[in-house]
Amino acid sequence: MLAKFVVDSHFRSQPKGANLDDKAFSESQEEAQASARPDDSKILSQELLRKYLTYAKLNVFPRFHEKDMAKLTKVYADLRKESSRGQGVPIAVRHIESMIRMSEAHARMHLRQHVTEEDVDMAIRVLLESFISTQKFGVQKALRKSFRQYITFKKDYDGLLLVLLRELVNNAVRFEEILSGSTSGLTHVDVKMADLQAKAEEYEITNLEAFFSSSEFRAHYQLDEQRRVIRHHLISFSGGRQQIARIHAPVSVIVVGFVGQYQMDI
Repeated sequence: MLAKFVVDSHFRSQPKGANLDDKAFSESQEEAQASARPDDSKILSQELLRKYLTYAKLNVFPRFHEKDMAKLTKVYADLRKESSRGQGVPIAVRHIESMIRMSEAHARMHLRQHVTEEDVDMAIRVLLESFISTQKFGVQKALRKSFRQYITFKKDYDGLLLVLLRELVNNAVRFEEILSGSTSGLTHVDVKMADLQAKAEEYEITNLEAFFSSSEFRAHYQLDEQRRVIRHHLISFSGGRQQIARIHAPVSVIVVGFVGQYQMDI
């Protein structure tokens, strides 16, 4: 598929050496492929994308605010100091130049005339991921710990938070079973928000608002902000046979245990 795209691209860029019949055949193939694709309004056509990029290049020239440039300078100084302690690849001036160009490119892609903090954070994250991956393992670990606040920018942690919350629910069910000797009368489980927050902070996750408003969370849990607890309802089964917890969340995790007469729809 990639080779065909490259060949067709070269073919279209050389109109003098192309045969008209071949051109018509190539265009008909493209039309057939386009008609076979699903109709998605979010997918831009090549023509519209080409116009978008041309407009951005000719009309958008983002400028830095002083505070954003100061932030890049601070990250560069901290990264240079941290990298000099180990035996890894040293940081250079070209790295801060790369962050500046990536910040401007990200702003231009959104048709912004000024570089925002979001553009700068994205550029810092891209450079850190690239730079840290070239270091030795020991140096990588230290750098990731020092610059975790930048590396985790705009990453999706909903899956991880679901796993942590599911673990807290399972622990609450086991604790109730130890105290009461059975979970036959248990209809729901409450988990303190503070417990989930403490678990999340171990992974440098401090803001849970987006997770609480996600569809994955609302499909299986209820948030009680007044009591500061998260409630999960258990589904009862007839009979006394042990049932395995069924995982419905889109996370690749193996079942953690058995829950007596109740199946946990987590």
